[in-house]
Amino acid sequence: MRKPICVLLATSALVAPLCSHAQSPAEQAEAAPQRDLAVGEIIVTAQKREERLNDVPVSITAASASQLENAGVTQPSDLVKIVPGFTYQPSAYGTPVFTMRGIGFYDVAVAVAPAVSVYVDQVPLPYLAMTQGASLDVERVEALKGPQGTLFGQNSTGGAINYIAAKPTDHLAAGIDLSYGRFDQVDAQGFVSGPIAANLKARLAVRHEYRDGWQISQTRPADRLGRRDYSTARLLLDWEPTDTLRFEFNANGWIDRSETQAAQFVKYAPTVAPSAGGYTDITAELEAAVPAPNRSRIAD
Repeated sequence: MRKPICVLLATSALVAPLCSHAQSPAEQAEAAPQRDLAVGEIIVTAQKREERLNDVPVSITAASASQLENAGVTQPSDLVKIVPGFTYQPSAYGTPVFTMRGIGFYDVAVAVAPAVSVYVDQVPLPYLAMTQGASLDVERVEALKGPQGTLFGQNSTGGAINYIAAKPTDHLAAGIDLSYGRFDQVDAQGFVSGPIAANLKARLAVRHEYRDGWQISQTRPADRLGRRDYSTARLLLDWEPTDTLRFEFNANGWIDRSETQAAQFVKYAPTVAPSAGGYTDITAELEAAVPAPNRSRIAD
């Protein structure tokens, strides 16, 4: 029986100014235009500080939550729809493999260090198998192209994908999204956000995906494979005890009981021929096996 995969991540941050000084009127007048943002100006944190997208000296594609929704981007692999130069393919065992500008690393192992890394609020997800819940309730996503080792570490030779989670709000807010598709596919997600105590705000988001098996066994037509059963959640806490001190807590977790995709039989091609001492016990049966038809749903 396939055991479910569970992951729980938690991070915290302490934010406080190191020093401050009074500005003269001339300094204030000089700095003021820099804070004026044009209508629709995009602010990113590609260099781990807030900057206008046009001022960042990095090749970057940024998209807001509404843009992701309009493009049908619900998981990191869907970024191929909006990020030029970004490609995705699953390995033989379902582990995602991301490539940016042709730079990537293909391996079937789950715990393999990628060449294109994914981050949630600048916290790295060391293995791409852990990235399924990264797109839950996000404010925006930033895809940085080219080597990003200076700021994001050694596992970003090809680039880095940074998801910015939607933050707790100053007032009560909630939302839900429900979709239904083929093979009884159900995708339900929702969030609730707002203040829960003095100087303390929280945001809780959950998502569940379900789908019946879509693959059909070539030799057992009544057998199905490809069931999707995936749940993820995120809890954010923002506490500001004073005007100059802020604590941020971020906890993420997911559990995956889904089935991986089966392969299709093409032909039997032994690396060592039976006449040379190769495996011969079921050679006749393998040579007589009928190749799978040209239909993606038929496998074994």
